[in-house]
Amino acid sequence: MDKSFGHLEHVAPATVWQSEPGEFVPWLAAEENLRRLGLALRFDLEPLARETHVGRFRADLLCRDRPTGEAVVIEAQLGLSDHSHLGQLLTYALGLPACGVWLATRFHEEHRDVVRELNRLGGGALRCFAVEMRLWKIASSPLAPDFTLVAGPDDPAAADGAVAERIAGAGAARRLPRAISRPASDESPIRVHRRRRGMTIKELADAAGISHAYLSHIETGRHRGGPKARSAIASALNLPPDALC
Repeated sequence: MDKSFGHLEHVAPATVWQSEPGEFVPWLAAEENLRRLGLALRFDLEPLARETHVGRFRADLLCRDRPTGEAVVIEAQLGLSDHSHLGQLLTYALGLPACGVWLATRFHEEHRDVVRELNRLGGGALRCFAVEMRLWKIASSPLAPDFTLVAGPDDPAAADGAVAERIAGAGAARRLPRAISRPASDESPIRVHRRRRGMTIKELADAAGISHAYLSHIETGRHRGGPKARSAIASALNLPPDALC
């Protein structure tokens, strides 16, 4: 019996799509890809229109959730989250109006916090989601998109006001050493991948060869963790060595 395993490789989306409006958004609008995105959001997405006018601006993709009929506007970004796309998301979500989905390759922690706080302040009237998309392959296999919800209306940090407290204390936090000033994130990449594989913190710590407490501090953001430790964690999660660096 062949027990050999392939190596999961991360593929940068920017190497696959050169243009957001010309290539990436049309790909995302395909039924199968919206189905994949909908699974992360717990929506059943039906495409309605691309380049929908909102005043003088145009939204990337307008959909609706089939079971509820709720309008869903998607702002797609090839790359790390930035202020420009955040502003576009708010303009489209409030202007249509619609539930807002911000899709990016990766998110700054500050942008995840903003999405959580918007949901808290909106009290259900404004619903926003932040979703990270990564591409993976094994050897010459077809590319596999992976959508991960990193912030949304049901985020515990938003519900209990923890985000507001972190934002309010940000000025003071900047004066403290990085190792103790970084706010904890309920959606750290390590936690997302660990839970996806059904592992406890102790199981992952044992597999990575580090202490339970040290892994807990890394996962919650209290400690960055050295390159060797993060590489060992990635290996234990069956991720590329540099995936968490």
